[in-house]
Amino acid sequence: MSVKIFSGHVQTLLGHFIPSPKMEEGGEKHVVDLPDGDRLVGFLFRGASDYVISLYHGLSGDIDSDYMQRTAIQYRSMGHSVFLVNHRGVGEGVGMAQHPYHSGRAEDVSQVVHYLRKQLPDKKQITVGFSMSGNMVLYLLSRQKGEHLPDGAITVNAPINLSTCAVALTQGFNRCYDLRFVRRLREQKNLDISPWAKLTQVDDIYTAPKSGFRDRHHYYEVCSAKNHVHNIQTPVCVLTAEDDPFIPVQDYREAKWSTSVELKIHPYGGHMGYISVGKNRLGNRRWLDAYLVESLNSLIQRI
Repeated sequence: MSVKIFSGHVQTLLGHFIPSPKMEEGGEKHVVDLPDGDRLVGFLFRGASDYVISLYHGLSGDIDSDYMQRTAIQYRSMGHSVFLVNHRGVGEGVGMAQHPYHSGRAEDVSQVVHYLRKQLPDKKQITVGFSMSGNMVLYLLSRQKGEHLPDGAITVNAPINLSTCAVALTQGFNRCYDLRFVRRLREQKNLDISPWAKLTQVDDIYTAPKSGFRDRHHYYEVCSAKNHVHNIQTPVCVLTAEDDPFIPVQDYREAKWSTSVELKIHPYGGHMGYISVGKNRLGNRRWLDAYLVESLNSLIQRI
């Protein structure tokens, strides 16, 4: 299990500062058309199994994020096809989107599912959403937006209540994460906003109005998956940590999860850290990596 003496902040930081392996090859480039005319870019690595796993990065990340690369390497080693997704306007998709990605873009995940159904019609699909993308996936599975559903899903540290997460990011040491998100979004989106701005300001000035919401409060209210997860009928494994610094665990305890959801609230792990004392069966100290393998195998047995 994760290290008991490490705080949620230490878990979070170690999870990103400890070096991770990266894939040497780039995969097949695919451009996916979205319903509103925007496009996103993904990269396909073909495998021999009957499953294709699509991976979605968190806020301000991309397909080169450490957790995306590690997970892709592990799933490929198991013989599965892997599709790494850059959200609209990210990576090689820069210039292909007029609208921003955000936590409620379930229609984008839906469109990728539809695209992969046509590309790999004989394979079952499992969708993995990290952090922000986890909320997208749960929003889709709750049938709030999007028509095409995967056969199974995994979410990791999803911000299922965007309002409480936004507030948490403004408090104490969390402001460091907030500033990092803003800095990376300024670079990613070429935003003309103060580097000292808060993410809530980015949502008010950019994300909400560019996405058709009245303001950030309207965006948070509409796009939070928490109030809809009772509608989920697709098998899904949901992971969060008791000590995630800016995703309150109480929201997970209050949510009315359907019987299709296998919820795990781990006592330690921070935000996508989950560093353990001893090595796991994969040979590293990343409990999260082992969980992702075990939950994938569990889903394969259920779908």
